[in-house]
Amino acid sequence: MLHQPLSSDARLLRRHGPGHRTAAVCFHHAGGGMSAYRGWAEQLAPHLDVVLVQLKGREDRTAEPLTDDLGDLAVRIARDICGMPYDDLVLVGHSMGATIAWAVADAIWAVYRRRVRVVLSAQAPPPYTDRIGPVGRQPVGEVRHGRTVDVSGAVGDALTSAADAFHSDILAADLAWMSREFPALVPRPLPVDLYCVAAGQDPLLAPEDMAGWASLTTGHFSQRTVPGGHMYLLTDPTPVLGLVETLAAQGSTDRTVGHVR
Repeated sequence: MLHQPLSSDARLLRRHGPGHRTAAVCFHHAGGGMSAYRGWAEQLAPHLDVVLVQLKGREDRTAEPLTDDLGDLAVRIARDICGMPYDDLVLVGHSMGATIAWAVADAIWAVYRRRVRVVLSAQAPPPYTDRIGPVGRQPVGEVRHGRTVDVSGAVGDALTSAADAFHSDILAADLAWMSREFPALVPRPLPVDLYCVAAGQDPLLAPEDMAGWASLTTGHFSQRTVPGGHMYLLTDPTPVLGLVETLAAQGSTDRTVGHVR
């Protein structure tokens, strides 16, 4: 099984799998890292490869602060994954990772004219407003280490429930980065197939808040609600794993979804 970085920045993308023609590219949540998808490569190995995105500031990249411009980051990830030997791409993003996945899908279409399938979990669509911010409903500001971040109340409870004190600093840095970068994201409809997953007991995001993604695709759109809170994907990824397996099976019978010719 492949287990190696494949990127012009070898720390950014990590490829796992036996060498399928389809890959799931996974984007982690705020305060987390690629380990959030631990076990996905083994689970999905019969169906597709898994490419894990590892942003700066966490796990084996702790010494590198996350200061990237979102647009530049999306273009860099798009370039690197389009340079990999895959006919079909499924982008999977949870919470913060969902917005990044969407920005990457936009870059892939704008630069390479490739259609992808996109699975977005527990995140509202842009534009982000006072009511729906980069991390959900009605963010509340708190100053930490000189930065104003949205970590109080339900935000802190939902996002740090699986994190220790060390990870809370990573979370604070990620939320500060999101507050700076995400409001500048200008949404436009993309010709992608889009699959949204909301959690029924999410204190940050009501399932209906994800419905706005439908206006951002000219392709297929679907939405489902699963049990759990904001971080349900860490405790029970089964619904999303099953969806990704289904998309991989569809891609194997219809290669035309990968490229516009």
